[in-house]
Amino acid sequence: MHTESIKTMAKSTGTNKEGNNTSLANKVLAVSIVVAVAVVGYAFIASRALGPFAIAEAEKGTVGGTAKVIDDTTAAGGKAVQFGPVPVTPPPPSAAVPNGPTGTWNLKFSDEFAGAAVDTKKWTDESSAEYDGGHGNIKENGELNNQQLEYNRMANCTVTNGELSLTARRQAFTSPSGTKYTWTSCLLSSTPGYAFRYGYIEERSMLPANGGFWPAFWTWQAPGVNQWNETDVYEYFTDNHTRLYLSQHSGTGGSCDYVPPFDPSAGYHTYGADIQSTGTVFYIDGKKVCTASGSHQANTNIITNLSVYSQLAPPTSTTTAVKKVDYIRAWQR
Repeated sequence: MHTESIKTMAKSTGTNKEGNNTSLANKVLAVSIVVAVAVVGYAFIASRALGPFAIAEAEKGTVGGTAKVIDDTTAAGGKAVQFGPVPVTPPPPSAAVPNGPTGTWNLKFSDEFAGAAVDTKKWTDESSAEYDGGHGNIKENGELNNQQLEYNRMANCTVTNGELSLTARRQAFTSPSGTKYTWTSCLLSSTPGYAFRYGYIEERSMLPANGGFWPAFWTWQAPGVNQWNETDVYEYFTDNHTRLYLSQHSGTGGSCDYVPPFDPSAGYHTYGADIQSTGTVFYIDGKKVCTASGSHQANTNIITNLSVYSQLAPPTSTTTAVKKVDYIRAWQR
């Protein structure tokens, strides 16, 4: 999608305040009763004594590694505690298979976006495909040379409810180089986590509806490769919901302008490319929709991003746009 490709723990606490100088027969018998009642995720923990008593304190934290206190309120003689599940990042879906190409595949890379933030062991917010330190743009002869208005930064890439949101925001931003931008957005490259030459990559995503944006899922040559290698699994210009652009820019190249039987902004769809030494095959929702004779000539990284398109810029009334990604996966034979 580079310029050249455009077109709780429940803890009991308390103190026995009885004096130690009285005889055993005169000591007050303290009987502590702890009652725990769980109803739809709630537990009522009470501690009572005949005489001085201790309140079982509930602290936010985990319980036995399986539950988590997410709220607590003081109740008469104890605590009402709300429990919730401990967020657990699931293991990679090793049983997952490509949605399209058949045969034997081995999952080599995946992100299900099940955590609370972007996994920086897998992703970085910069790429050599972009200017201004790998995040943005530069002007040549008064023109933005990659037709993008945004500066990409990790703050615009968020993970919640099992999905990645790439958010473009209309905001004034000055990059470390001093370049001024009117938009920020999100780009993620798998540079820290995965590089490949041949294999199948797939993204399940929902694209923005408002005009003026340029979401894409693509590859770009890995660091140290000084040769243009790029596969655009899809490019989508949001002024036209009836076209997806599928392109292989490596080797002998090849591309297709695809008319999808759906609106890419109206729901989630899977977009994939099988890149082999013999050529490239593009799949959408498991269906083969395009072939190209070209193929990668060297290692590449995976990129997902949301650009702000300078040639058909968003109207002034538009302040945000979001691309949502359910997962990104990569296999090799």
